[in-house]
Amino acid sequence: MIDEPRYWFAARRYRWGYRRPLTWEGWLVDITLFVIFLGISPYASERDHPLQSLGLVFGLIALYLAIVHWKGEPNDRDG
Repeated sequence: MIDEPRYWFAARRYRWGYRRPLTWEGWLVDITLFVIFLGISPYASERDHPLQSLGLVFGLIALYLAIVHWKGEPNDRDG
């Protein structure tokens, strides 16, 4: 019996867009990202090191997109 992969996020309707969480792991990733952004928001608004704050925010977004692409349901537009 072949095991079907368990996807955390639904397939996208368009090339760019949000993937809806399907499992508790997907919801955990979304909630964790939201909590981290709330936690770093006082530090991300620091004017002393704006590039460091910007790098942290974009790094977290890149990590999130990598997880969503890795654990997301493929569709015909995914390469």
